[in-house]
Amino acid sequence: MLPTLPATRNGITFTAAGDGMVHAKGTATDWATILVTQDLPAGEYTLEHTLVDGVGLFCELKSTDGRIDLFSQGTVKATLPAGDYRMLVSVSPGKTVDATITPILRKLN
Repeated sequence: MLPTLPATRNGITFTAAGDGMVHAKGTATDWATILVTQDLPAGEYTLEHTLVDGVGLFCELKSTDGRIDLFSQGTVKATLPAGDYRMLVSVSPGKTVDATITPILRKLN
């Protein structure tokens, strides 16, 4: 599930690249983030991403209450309680990107 795209945030233009992929292009003047909120059932999950043609993009899963914050540096595995979570795709300030990312959240059980 992706947010409504295209969207421009702090110098970065995010566009849908098909099959759940997001393309980001530009130079971030501040944190450039797109997000979608989703209700997840309790369980064990992995968070990871694939990155095509570039660096500088990452995805993150945060609980809306701020207690859980997972980054997709490699594959991250966690047991999550049921609740609302935000899936973010971000570029940090000062980074120039022209890259495509696929955020992947898998429920294991």
